[in-house]
Amino acid sequence: MKHHRQSEPILIPQIDVMEAARRQGEAAILLDVRTPEEYHAGHAPSAIWIPLDEIANRIGELDRNKAILAICRAGSRSQSAAEFLALQGYSTSNVTGGMSAWAAAGLDITTDGTGSGEII
Repeated sequence: MKHHRQSEPILIPQIDVMEAARRQGEAAILLDVRTPEEYHAGHAPSAIWIPLDEIANRIGELDRNKAILAICRAGSRSQSAAEFLALQGYSTSNVTGGMSAWAAAGLDITTDGTGSGEII
């Protein structure tokens, strides 16, 4: 079995927000890796929130049997999260364009309260 070397790029599937929303409806986990300020300002309904810098310590909260769709504001931090999770054996995809694209596509955004959220 070939061992992965850190210098080799990890190929992570890239999906758009419409595909992410569709797959979330099919039991995939939408994992929001943004900061507390960003998440609380507005996030996708039913997203699981684990900030990027906490993923290594909180990986046990993610179901290994479900696809993980990583999302951030634009797609860079979520790519890092997806690569890390892939190395741990998770099935991951990166949501291109992130929550900015999610909002632009007119998909639902919520806050922890009852109001609609915004992407900051």
